[in-house]
Amino acid sequence: MHIDTIDERLALFRAMMERAGFDPQFPLISNDELRGGAQRCLGCRSGETCRDWLETAPDHASVPGFCRNAAHFTDWAARQVSMEQETLSEAVHALDR
Repeated sequence: MHIDTIDERLALFRAMMERAGFDPQFPLISNDELRGGAQRCLGCRSGETCRDWLETAPDHASVPGFCRNAAHFTDWAARQVSMEQETLSEAVHALDR
């Protein structure tokens, strides 16, 4: 099956983002960053490879090198984890008071 619609590409973008460990609903990155990621995905020539990888790769597999957003997804996921850890740490400290 050929990947040829914007909706198909954006579905791959979202799936790969989630696979990287980033929750697209997490209010951490700007709309400009998300828009840039979506544009990189829309311009990618590896749509079918991406879809096939998402269907067959194990859940714990890292985002593959062919993904034009791999570094961005990794950064976004790390920022999300950092913010979640900070929030949890603040909650624990509040309980200690």
